[in-house]
Amino acid sequence: MKHVIEVFDRQTEQLLMDVDVPADLYDDLKRLMNWHGPEDEFDVENLSPAQIQVLENWTGKSLTGETCIVQLVCLS
Repeated sequence: MKHVIEVFDRQTEQLLMDVDVPADLYDDLKRLMNWHGPEDEFDVENLSPAQIQVLENWTGKSLTGETCIVQLVCLS
């Protein structure tokens, strides 16, 4: 499994960037996302500002903007 952060333009819904979450952070990601069961990680989720901040720290990428939608997706 691979988890990816996707950043979309709020108006056009165009994908602006995608950023891989390092696989070695899986346990930390599970806690950050408050997943309770294995199926939870397959849901596409809009990220809160607090979650985005943590993910920016982990990835070293700026993910936010006033016109952005930031989501976490799981690719198998």
